[in-house]
Amino acid sequence: MNKNLQEIKKINNFQDIEDNYDSLICDVWGVIHNGRELFEGVNDCLVNFRSKQKPVVLLSNAPRPSKYIERMLNQLGLDRKSFNEIVTSGDLTMSALNESHYGSKCYHIGPDRDLNIFDGVNVSRVSFEEADFLFVTGLFDDETEDENSYSSILDEAKKRNLKLICANPDILVQRGEKLIPCAGAISKKYEEIGGKVINIGKPFPPIFDKAVNLIKGINEDQNPRTIVIGDGLETDIKGANILKMDSLLVLGGLFASESERNIIEVLKKKNIFPSYYTEKLKW
Repeated sequence: MNKNLQEIKKINNFQDIEDNYDSLICDVWGVIHNGRELFEGVNDCLVNFRSKQKPVVLLSNAPRPSKYIERMLNQLGLDRKSFNEIVTSGDLTMSALNESHYGSKCYHIGPDRDLNIFDGVNVSRVSFEEADFLFVTGLFDDETEDENSYSSILDEAKKRNLKLICANPDILVQRGEKLIPCAGAISKKYEEIGGKVINIGKPFPPIFDKAVNLIKGINEDQNPRTIVIGDGLETDIKGANILKMDSLLVLGGLFASESERNIIEVLKKKNIFPSYYTEKLKW
């Protein structure tokens, strides 16, 4: 991790630094695709890295089981040879729900496409009045709503002292040329009004620990030199900072419209620093 801005190196090609690492953890949305199409050069980069017998684990804050993310990536054209494993916040959330830490009845906020997170989970979706806790996987309609659309229900939840479990801590995500709000925006708003929040996924250590443990099992190395690649400053890069891991910030996702000068100012303001940055992930 670099805290000195002068130490953050810009790279044009990942092969310029690949010799420094024997494994990588790679974000999905914003690095591999934009929600509609695969980014050019990603297949070539990840396949080349893996061809050197170096593990690649994809790490996503998607509130869905990893098998669904693999299916989506296949449809977008991601080469199956480009990664070893996928870990999602949905995977971790399903395990947590089955451990019944929060109750057995939830009021679910999120689109129908996220309902597969309830497959095999011992938690029922109920009305707000019946709920033991709020469970947020996204917005009902992320094209027309934002976190403020949920102010009244969050106020009522606060009065009832309900916990909010967030299965996707992302605040924003890129969809085509647009930035759209995610579950993390609702989670953040609830926290701001004093509500109790539990976020599952990046930047929190458990999801990174799971990825690192998978890497250790693949290459039978208990001290792998791993780099984290992502476009999310407060998820991917902050998570790497917390675990003192090197990281590569990809500017083509959430920072696509920002100048490099503005990005440096954001890094300083948030006190989150990557080891490297690049325009897009390519070999």
